[in-house]
Amino acid sequence: MQPDGRSALAHVDHHDIPAACFDELAAGRGGPQTVRFLWTTEYSRRLLLLRALLDTVAATSGALGPLPTVDTVWDTLTAAQQRAPADFGELLLHPQLGTWLGHCLRRLRHTAWGDGPLWCDLGHLHAVSAVAALRAGLPLRTTVPLRDGTAMFPTLGLARLPDRPRWGTAEVVVEAGRLLVDPYGAGVGPPEPPRAPDGDAPGWQGLRSLRADAAGRPVTVWLDDIDPYRDLSEPLPPQRLGKDELARWRERFGLALDLLAGTDPAMAAAMAEGLRTISEVRGAPAWMVLSASSGDAFGGLLASLPPDPVSFAVTLVHEFQHTKLGALLHLLTLERDGGAERHYAPWRNDPRPLSGLLQGAYAFLGITDFWCRYLDHAPPAGRPLAEFEFALRRRQTQEAVRTLRADPGLTAHGRRFLRGMAARLPAWWSDPRIRPDIAALAELAATDHRTGWRLRHLTPAPDDVRALARAFTAGAAADGPVAESTVVPDPVAPWSQARTGLIRQRLAVPDAGDWPAPSAADRALVAGDPAAPDAYARLLAGDPEDADAWTGLLLALAARPLLHRPELPRAVHRELRMTGTTADPRDVARWLAAGTAA
Repeated sequence: MQPDGRSALAHVDHHDIPAACFDELAAGRGGPQTVRFLWTTEYSRRLLLLRALLDTVAATSGALGPLPTVDTVWDTLTAAQQRAPADFGELLLHPQLGTWLGHCLRRLRHTAWGDGPLWCDLGHLHAVSAVAALRAGLPLRTTVPLRDGTAMFPTLGLARLPDRPRWGTAEVVVEAGRLLVDPYGAGVGPPEPPRAPDGDAPGWQGLRSLRADAAGRPVTVWLDDIDPYRDLSEPLPPQRLGKDELARWRERFGLALDLLAGTDPAMAAAMAEGLRTISEVRGAPAWMVLSASSGDAFGGLLASLPPDPVSFAVTLVHEFQHTKLGALLHLLTLERDGGAERHYAPWRNDPRPLSGLLQGAYAFLGITDFWCRYLDHAPPAGRPLAEFEFALRRRQTQEAVRTLRADPGLTAHGRRFLRGMAARLPAWWSDPRIRPDIAALAELAATDHRTGWRLRHLTPAPDDVRALARAFTAGAAADGPVAESTVVPDPVAPWSQARTGLIRQRLAVPDAGDWPAPSAADRALVAGDPAAPDAYARLLAGDPEDADAWTGLLLALAARPLLHRPELPRAVHRELRMTGTTADPRDVARWLAAGTAA
């Protein structure tokens, strides 16, 4: 790996994917052995990324600014890998290290921008080498960059040096099993044993942990609130959790892992093998969990604190699915697509490219599996909501899998992968445990979302809309062929989704969440009140473009043909208004439903 013929880091292997691992993953599963295989492949990938970064930095004049040259990093990392390969591998596979590597390479290629000078991001190499030296028992003297007076040391913690410039440097000494930052000044570093390694000390904030047991396997996961590379894109400042917040995270994480171990021991064991860090996300509404993951950060996820163990377990399954698929996509190409945002994803408000739909469908394959397994473990008060979630998620997953299988952008590997996903669906649809009334509510929620998506993102052909408006005005039938609508994404279209929230409120315990406030029309629709169409018509009289009200009206009218082309009634009604024709939205909808145009 070294330039100028010097000793290299370990050889990077080529990997053949065992058929059993591929088939496990295609079915949405993957046990500890499969996860360990993915860790092995990710290690090779990280070595390649580290090599690419070191090569590029070495070839870029002044890339490290006031910091030492890259030669010292080469030497330290090579020696650490040779002396303590397991410790070196654990450090290199730290999820935040993967995020940092990706961020630096994108900055060097001018496809990403940081919040400070390039050398501050690239100079994190010296902090990485300091941790590698500490883990391997090697002496080291180096200099690290400071960001707002802080320096992060991956897997260890954050040094804080007050009264420093926003972008500065600090000396670091590693010797006798200790790491000290600013050794001739503040002298801060991780606390010495027997103090907890994730504890704090003057000028030092330790990387905290969550601990639990998963199907007999101890699980320790970093709860990261300090690493600047804990997010998906730009570096973040540290946001330390308070004592009470930390206690809630630890309690709910333990309960979530207990729940997973009880309902799906194999998934819990795989997660024990594969999960390394959780980074806290702030700003989520009380009724929503925000979560994300990145292909750069295998084993890591971001999430706001879920309100209960069940939603925590769902969040872990959701992001763990993304993690597994992301690692597989580093090895195989499952789709070749231009990236056009055109597909309907039943869990997203925006159109998705083929790659995004594949990621989402795979995540929801795991989520559907969770609800199926959890159903018989749900307490009596939570059983109706669990049935609803299972019915809704299987419906959404089925629709997405069908869309994916019909897309010509799938490769041969992709088609085989989708066959594995599709094979899971029949057993869920033959499951007799969902009561018909709850299945009907799940169908209502799914149709509601799909209708709202088409209203917001599909535009009918203007000539067809004008012809239909003329026919309506003339009292003619709504007949004749109508061209397929065009996807025109509207990224700012408001969307309350209050009706689905209302369904969940009705099915759950009274304090199930602070959902968006539904309108009187929404309450009437969910209750099956025949006055719902009139209530939505009154809303449209105030705002004839209201997509939520149009969706509710079409659902209330139960006009099945229009639910396949819901963008038509609003477009025709808009054309009538523009030509000075007053028309009741209910009349326009019923007229279209009676013809053949829809």
